[in-house]
Amino acid sequence: MSSVAADSPEPQSHQQQPSTSRVTLLLKPVGDVPQLKTQKFVADGSHTVSWVISFLQKRLQLDPSDSIYIYVSQSFAPSPDHTLSSLHQCFSASPTSNLVLHYAKTCAWG
Repeated sequence: MSSVAADSPEPQSHQQQPSTSRVTLLLKPVGDVPQLKTQKFVADGSHTVSWVISFLQKRLQLDPSDSIYIYVSQSFAPSPDHTLSSLHQCFSASPTSNLVLHYAKTCAWG
């Protein structure tokens, strides 16, 4: 059984998409939060959700004390320490597709 575990493709899939890969983000507003002029951004895959929150606060010229909620698939709120590459790997349709993140100033889903 140990040879089967050693030959499993799971470690190889982690090698194919390292955490430093680039991820294309599509940021969509929800509710009364302002819309960004540009909604598509390329970010380093090692960045976390907390980085996206800080990025949005700067772009939207909000106070650092203002809350921003991030959602994946219009329902799942990832924790601030999730990396963008892991979210892209789990929730994007293909390796070349965008990671769609919705953002809101109030709790929108869940």
